[in-house]
Amino acid sequence: MTESKVDASLFANYVPLNALRPESQADLARKSVVSTARAGDSLFKLGDSADRALFLMSGALQLKDGDGKVVSTIRAGEPSAMHRIAHQSPRRVTAQCATDVRYLAIDAGLLDVMLTWDQTGSFEVGELVAGETETGGDEDWMTRLLQMRTFQLVPPSNLQAMFMRMQEVQVEPGQVIVRQNDAGDYFYVVMSGRFIVTREQPNQKPVRLAELETGACFGEEALISETRRNATVTALVRGKLMRLSKDDFRTLLNDPLSRRIGADEATAMVEGGKARWLDVRLPSEFQRGSLPGTLNLPLYMLRMKLGQLDAQQTWIACCDTGRRSSVAAFILTQKGFDAYVLDGGIPASNRGDGA
Repeated sequence: MTESKVDASLFANYVPLNALRPESQADLARKSVVSTARAGDSLFKLGDSADRALFLMSGALQLKDGDGKVVSTIRAGEPSAMHRIAHQSPRRVTAQCATDVRYLAIDAGLLDVMLTWDQTGSFEVGELVAGETETGGDEDWMTRLLQMRTFQLVPPSNLQAMFMRMQEVQVEPGQVIVRQNDAGDYFYVVMSGRFIVTREQPNQKPVRLAELETGACFGEEALISETRRNATVTALVRGKLMRLSKDDFRTLLNDPLSRRIGADEATAMVEGGKARWLDVRLPSEFQRGSLPGTLNLPLYMLRMKLGQLDAQQTWIACCDTGRRSSVAAFILTQKGFDAYVLDGGIPASNRGDGA
């Protein structure tokens, strides 16, 4: 299969793409592709997840049931080809190319969010991205944010409320946004500019941890765990931030994303090879006792060591109380991992704390 970029004008031929506002069409087009497939290829199979919305541009497709029987044929140019191809998830049919085809592929989660916003009429994306051209609006902060798995798991109504409640903040070079050891008050998203993350250690120079650019998020750890800030974030250049209050963050983002799982179900997943434990306690805690087959990656090292984790693996984050593992699960989900939190924390008998 080959892929090419999409011109938003193409959306005029398809439902419901043609109902989106021009701004939404432009954002969506940047995350869409036109692909080709040969006769006999399958675009998707029965039972697959419908993570992409597909629209037929040329050629013909046969939709087949579990027995391989053709239940319908879709031909480009006919009314049926104006709509998404069998878009229920999981897929209820197999889509096989009867001829060589070209088709439009769009992120289904992002499409759903944009349709929700546009149809409510109470939220205007343009209001939040106005002026973005000065700092490179081609990859605006909102589009990047919505590509993160974290935000695709949040109900569209919550996302709409989140963007409506966010406050814009102008920042100057050298301005400290959050300071290490301060209480957490806001969750931040970078609209434009560059920011450096540092951590101070006794009698040592601050350690540079990361540099953040458009679309990056920070500040969630202290809000989830109800602890002090664990690093300082400083603006390197003039820029803009969007911030969300602690209470709104918890209600609109953290609560819907708290994929908690009970000990019995989690153990069954791990023993069945469907998941793996990720213990985010300190090594000294881990050495006293842990769950069987656990990988230990302390929370403070998680962001720096994400590349060592199998992105295809489902991870069940665990700690003593569930607080640190909640932060870990949020970070993992934000980076595209499939992650859960062990509800109630690791049993005392596995922590070396006694029965």
